[in-house]
Formats: sequence, structure tokens, C-alpha cells
Amino acid sequence: MKKHIAIDLGASNGRVLVGDLRNFEVVHRFVTENDQILGEFYWDIQSLFRQIKVGLKLAFAQYPGQIASIGIDTWGVDYVLVDKTGSLVSLCYHYRDSRTDGMIETVTNRLGGKERLWQATGIAFQPFNTLYQLAAMQRDRPEALAAAHRYLAIPDLLAYWLTGVMKNERTHASTTQLYDPRTGTWAWEIIDAMGFDRSLFGPIVDSGTILGPLTEEVAHQVGADGTVMVIASAAHDTASAVAAVPVQEGRMPLYISSGTWSLLGVELDGPRTDLAALESGFTNEVGASGTIRFLKNIMGMWIQQECVRHWESEEGVKISWKDLDEQTIASASYEGYIDVNDLVFLKPNSRDNLMVDRIRLWCQQHGIAEPSSKGEYMVAIYRGLARAYRQAIEDLQTVVGTTFDSLYIIGGGCQNEILDQWTADETGLSVYAGPAEATAIGNLMIQAWAIGEIASLQEGRDMIRSLQKVKVFKPQ
Repeated sequence: MKKHIAIDLGASNGRVLVGDLRNFEVVHRFVTENDQILGEFYWDIQSLFRQIKVGLKLAFAQYPGQIASIGIDTWGVDYVLVDKTGSLVSLCYHYRDSRTDGMIETVTNRLGGKERLWQATGIAFQPFNTLYQLAAMQRDRPEALAAAHRYLAIPDLLAYWLTGVMKNERTHASTTQLYDPRTGTWAWEIIDAMGFDRSLFGPIVDSGTILGPLTEEVAHQVGADGTVMVIASAAHDTASAVAAVPVQEGRMPLYISSGTWSLLGVELDGPRTDLAALESGFTNEVGASGTIRFLKNIMGMWIQQECVRHWESEEGVKISWKDLDEQTIASASYEGYIDVNDLVFLKPNSRDNLMVDRIRLWCQQHGIAEPSSKGEYMVAIYRGLARAYRQAIEDLQTVVGTTFDSLYIIGGGCQNEILDQWTADETGLSVYAGPAEATAIGNLMIQAWAIGEIASLQEGRDMIRSLQKVKVFKPQ
């Protein structure tokens, strides 16, 4: 097999990896920089591109003549707008920016209610969806929106900067609440009703589409030759991760892609846009092979990460995950928990609104003993996550009419063995934890599929099952 480069950007860090389904390594790791400017929250998109090029240069220097392709995946919903010359018309907003507060109600009232929007897009109502971000721009910065020529999701933009080719990749487009999963096109009815210019939304391409070679300028900067192709992998990181779920052919996998967010769901042949699906809180996003990822967003390790960031800043020392796990286990008798889906936990730390204070206040308001140590804060978070997983699985089983006996946890969060075990205990399911690098492996697998090294994504899943480490946790 030739080697491939996976550019994997998460909400807290990014990696450039090189390899194939047997072996791969991280050649560059970096923080996905963001900042608050005059009360607004932005991604430093130029910094991300600069770090990507650093990683590419290291990769091509380490593996000269061995690399066939490059694929990019990122978190969902965030985007930029570019003008007719391809230049940005504004900074790149972060999905946690507060400008979309209250926008769900504003937009759904404008469109005649939630059911119309649900039936047109099948996407659950989250305040950070691209639809509400664009509606906020339409309200607050109409001049910037009027200057825009094209909408590009973050991975679409990065691929454009690498190749000069503008396309919208399907799995990422499906997260916007502006995509129709039944027709496989943009949801023109909603776009028209919102007064967005149709020309903003360009051609949608499938995962595995070859976009083209690097531009001469970028190829020179990173030391690549003209044979290396940029491929539209499953550009939404969850779609790449789910592609790597090591399930056997013909079985419906129940999975959690665990990281900053926990994405819990199954793969379906088609979207569910009925009332029961709407009320369940699940959403219909497109998978790498055109299936529907019927899943639910659960807050995930974000709450833990913000607590740790605060403690490290306050104490001026790096917190050891091993020590934190030991404190968590020692505090297991603490009975507190939080509802991780409460939107009070959505925003990042700020000077007067710390995550640890929100946890403490939530417990106080709900008659639950407040955590008093780092270990107890972790117990409250992990127990809250395990309970959220159990409830979501029960809801999912009711909607799809299927019962499950096992659960795959993939992504970086699967390395949290305390949460793996508590999830098995809470749900009564056997938990298969791994692969930890599911997103990157899925990205690499789709590239291998695109250039014909494997015949199908199922062949790739079979290889992952035999080659990658998976640990089993039984309910106790």
C-alpha cells in the first residue's frame, strides 16, 4: 500500500498523520487556535493552515516518493464565506460564539415551525448549526453576507487553499441544516425561504472524490511532487470515525464517537424525518458511503477539558491524567452527577463563568451534593455522561425498533477506561473500546478506497477489526 496523509482537526487540537491501515504515525501535532475578540469567538484559520503546511513538509521529508494522497477532516457546522476572488469576507466564527443565542426560535418562527425544517433537513435543533450562524450574519452583518460569492465549510476551505478547487463535501454539508438527505442536494426550499442567495452553495461531492493535485506554490512549500492528490475524505470528523467502526458486514453498529463531543448513533439506509425521530433528539447526517448516521450529540469530554484547563491555569502546573484517574477512582463513592446535555455547559470558560462553577451551581440547584475535589468533579461528569448514554440508547431503540447487546466506543475518549466501564455498567451492554484513532484511520481508509487500494469501505472495516487494538468492558 502507498502511504496517505490524514489531516485531522478537532476542536482542541489538530494532527497530521502519515500511514495506511496497518501502521501510521503522527508527524505533527498542534493546538487548533481560537480567540475572543471584542466579545466574539473566532477560529484562527490562517494559523491552522500554516500548521497544516508544517505537518505536510515534515511528512514529505520523512517519506519522499511514498505518499499518494492527502485528506482533511474537521468538526462540523463551521464555515467561511469567500468573495469572487476567493478571499475571505469575514473572520471564521467559532460554533460556540454567542451570536446564535435564541436563533433557533427566531428562524423556526420565520419558517413556520420546527416540523417544516425537520422534514426538509432531518437535522436536530442545535444553536450552533450553520443555518443559525448564517441567519445571525444575515441579521448582524448583511454587508458581509452580500459580498459573499461562495460558502465553504472549514475542510472545503482548507482543501481549496491546497488545490485551488472549490467543492462542498457531502458529509460536512449534511451537518449544516441546509442539506436535504432525501434528495442529496442542498435544501433549496429552506435556502430560498431564508433569503440566502442560491449561488453561495456550490457543487456537493461524495466522500472519496479526488479534488486534484496541490497548487505549484503549496507543492514547492511542502516538498511534494505533482503526483500527490488531495481527496475529499469524509470531511466531517465523525463521518471519518464512524467509517472506522470495526463492525462485521450486515450488522448495525451502535457507536459512540467519543471526544470533545460524544456522538451516539447507528447507520441507517435512509433518513428518519418522522415525528418520533424529531422528538428523540437524534439527527440525520450522511456517512462516508452514503448511509445515514442517525445520531445524537451529547456534550462529551468538553466539560472535563474545560475543568482541566481552568485548574492548570489556576495552579500553573500540568495535570497528569494518571493522577486525575486515581483521584476519580478514589472519589467513586461520591454520588453526584450532572446533566451533560444542559446548555449551561456549552460555553467555554470565561473570567466570571467557569465550568467548575457551573457544575457546582447545577448540583446546588438540583439538590445534589456539590463536588469538592478534582476527583469528585470527574465523577459528576463521567456519571452524567454514562447516564446520558443510557438514556440516548433507550430512546434510539424505541425509534428504530432494534435492541442492542454491544456498543463500540471509538475516538480519543475510548482511552478513558473509567468511563468505558461505567458506561458498560450503566447501559448493561458489552463495550468495545477502540480504535482510539478512529477518525484518522477512517480518513486514511477512504483515501485508500478512492485510489483503488481497497474495493470497499467494508473491506477496510474488516482490516481495521483484525489490525487495530480493541478492549472489551463487560457490565459489572
